[in-house]
Amino acid sequence: MLDQIVRLAPLIGPMIAALFVVIGWYVVHRSNMARDRANKRHDMIVQYLLEAYRRLETAANREDKTEEQAMAFESAVADIQLLGDLGQINETVKYLEAHASGRGATIDNVLSLLRDDLRKELGLSRVNRPLKIFRFVREWGCGDWRGNPVYRTSPVQTQKASQC
Repeated sequence: MLDQIVRLAPLIGPMIAALFVVIGWYVVHRSNMARDRANKRHDMIVQYLLEAYRRLETAANREDKTEEQAMAFESAVADIQLLGDLGQINETVKYLEAHASGRGATIDNVLSLLRDDLRKELGLSRVNRPLKIFRFVREWGCGDWRGNPVYRTSPVQTQKASQC
């Protein structure tokens, strides 16, 4: 028996080394797969929330939203509720409840949270200023700047709108 062990001794070292190489390869492969999944997930969430921010900002603080803007706004709210963090979801629900109750609501707090979180995720510095949304005042009458008709989510109650 001792004679057999002595004959296998030169093979035991390389076999143990090969076993460690296989186990090491497996562990590194699994950790790389987990890291790649986490990076892809992170990138996807940042992209969806960036698009949600853009859609909300486009429709925010406009007197008359087009149907396209209203649908983009609804889609952004759905994306936040699906992919946002707890603070973003809570602030969005708070906005939705205030809007639905007719108490008046602005989406600015949700936009600020999205801005802060996206800047953090992208490695940008924190902005300690309130969010400002800029809108031009347009007097286009019955259409857009090209004269094409604008379809609105609710009727416009102005004298110009009745001429359309």
